[in-house]
Amino acid sequence: MTPPRPGIANADRPRLGSFASLIDQILDDDNALDGLAFAYAELDEPERLALTHAVLQDAGDPTQALVAFLTVEDNPRLRQRLAGLIRKHGRIEQGAFLEGTEAHGAARLMQSLPGLEPESLRIVWKESKIQSIEIKSRTDVEIDSAAAAVAVADAVETLAPLVWRHIRSGGALPDGVDRFAGFFSAG
Repeated sequence: MTPPRPGIANADRPRLGSFASLIDQILDDDNALDGLAFAYAELDEPERLALTHAVLQDAGDPTQALVAFLTVEDNPRLRQRLAGLIRKHGRIEQGAFLEGTEAHGAARLMQSLPGLEPESLRIVWKESKIQSIEIKSRTDVEIDSAAAAVAVADAVETLAPLVWRHIRSGGALPDGVDRFAGFFSAG
């Protein structure tokens, strides 16, 4: 019989010690972040949940660790949970550009997480039907001079009904679109 692994998280422990030091290092050390992601990937589900809890408890900013976990997580339910935790506890910068009307137009939602390259979701619609949805990194982004910077809420107010109709009619969404769910989340 294999001895049990030591517990990763104990809800009653204070933020101190070597684990808190590791979490602090990931902000400046890519090797530490890679090591944490590798360790997470090797764990079973209960231990992954415990490690996630420990990161939330110990990290001043858990964003990079949670994103690293998300990149190696294969379980859709755990991916969804991690995305929700990033939205709730992470530091995400968001911006929006909008041109046109509710009938014809284009919008670009941009987001940036600490330590990761910024990315954008571009949606183009005609006759109130989505024509294209694409995800690009900031280095690939070209913002049309006609697109005005707007409040994220204003862009989402225009996009939400279009996206909802697109999904309900069986329209396809690109891989990775779940990373932009925080734009459409209430609260």
